[in-house]
Amino acid sequence: MMAKSDSFADLQIGDQFDGLAKILRKAKPGPVVFLLSDGASTMDGVVHDSNFDVGDVVHVNGRISAHGGRRQVEIQIITGSNVDFDAIQDHRCEPQRVDFSIPSDRYDAMAADFSRVAKTIRRVVFDGQPVILRHHNDSDGICAGLAMEQAIEALMTHMGINPDHYLYRSPSATPFYDSGDALRDISLGKRLTDTYNQKAPVVVLCDLGTTPENLFSFKILKSFGIGCIVVDHHAPGGVEGAHPEVVPFLLDIINPHLHGLDGQTSAGMLAYELARMVNEGFENPVLPAVAAISDRCDIPETDLLIAQSGKTRDELQAIGIAIDYIAFQLKYDAGSGVYERLYEDEALVQVINEAVQASVNTQLQSTLPYLRSQDINGIFFSQIDLEKYTTRFRYPTPGKVLGMIHDSVVSGREHLPSMTIGYLSDMIIIRANNPGVTIQDLMDYINQNIPEANVEGGGHEEAGTIKFVPAHLSRILELIKEFLKQVHRPEE
Repeated sequence: MMAKSDSFADLQIGDQFDGLAKILRKAKPGPVVFLLSDGASTMDGVVHDSNFDVGDVVHVNGRISAHGGRRQVEIQIITGSNVDFDAIQDHRCEPQRVDFSIPSDRYDAMAADFSRVAKTIRRVVFDGQPVILRHHNDSDGICAGLAMEQAIEALMTHMGINPDHYLYRSPSATPFYDSGDALRDISLGKRLTDTYNQKAPVVVLCDLGTTPENLFSFKILKSFGIGCIVVDHHAPGGVEGAHPEVVPFLLDIINPHLHGLDGQTSAGMLAYELARMVNEGFENPVLPAVAAISDRCDIPETDLLIAQSGKTRDELQAIGIAIDYIAFQLKYDAGSGVYERLYEDEALVQVINEAVQASVNTQLQSTLPYLRSQDINGIFFSQIDLEKYTTRFRYPTPGKVLGMIHDSVVSGREHLPSMTIGYLSDMIIIRANNPGVTIQDLMDYINQNIPEANVEGGGHEEAGTIKFVPAHLSRILELIKEFLKQVHRPEE
């Protein structure tokens, strides 16, 4: 029996659509083909000719037929409408699921942010805007990017939108939104709007910072009419009042630091919970568990995510190591179909981990004998020249090597003050445990003393990288030690 409905999702071949729709795209010559949205899903609408255009709200009556394996509306009657379609869509954009996958006071503190940002992303999808996903090229960032991609892809497919033309994911080598990546995203956006008559895309950034380093990229995005949403857990920096200075250039943001929390809730954890709200049918509990372990999130939520994943901590850690290795090798490639395999193929993960462990052993053998350590103001301070004692452009990277060196140094004394630095000609990588200072404090001190070194960088409070003019390396190493001597440490 033929059914009639004002919702595309309810209709099958032979049924009748009779309701309001918004025109998202118009294609001709030949019969006019509209991409129509009912506020929650889309469908092509075909009519012999029409003067209605993109953005118009219309009342459509037509029969559902099949074309090219997809449903379409054969429009019989189309008339203009003054109904407030935005109000209809606004209601349908509300997330259908607003609970979290695990109990968490941290998540609860950000609940309003999650719900608001999920609604924004749903509106972007429902309104037929392309989505460009950018994420850091490490295990946490990739887990975040995959969570968002899988949720949005399924939502688009359900709506009748082809993700191949509306969803793009790319990694960023830098831990911030580099201007080169921003310009590449702008170029893609211009191609979509100018060549394919699509709407301006929205960029969703995961694990790429909320710092002033991103400010230029955000400004040029906005100048091209491209919106940006940030999901991040790094300390913002450049805070003016209660908000980072980048906020005015964003559509929206989720960052625990804006609620007085630390960065222990990783981007992959945040993105997973957001993805579940964007698409209430999405579940992939292994993703946030791998992200939490890979980013060393020492909080109760990590244990809950491990239990929820159905895998052991060692299994999840091995997946994270394999992701980092493949990310290093693929560089700017999105790795579609490759990363997904790692979450289910234990044999592949083991093969990669064995190769990584061999490389790690070689690097540690080359570096540990040349590590120099001393006590500075109660802080166990170690340093090594990574330029001399590591092999560049091979895995593990200098940052990974220093992390392993630091783990070796603090083994058995994890809760005591320590700092390990590894330097190259133009950068210093830092890992620390309870040093009583943050990397931002250290950068501020160096900039005050030698502004001509142009020190920049950042990361987390106790792990990050600073870059500078190479000529000032020796003086910067001295200033780091001077600064640690001045740190006020409470008496035990």
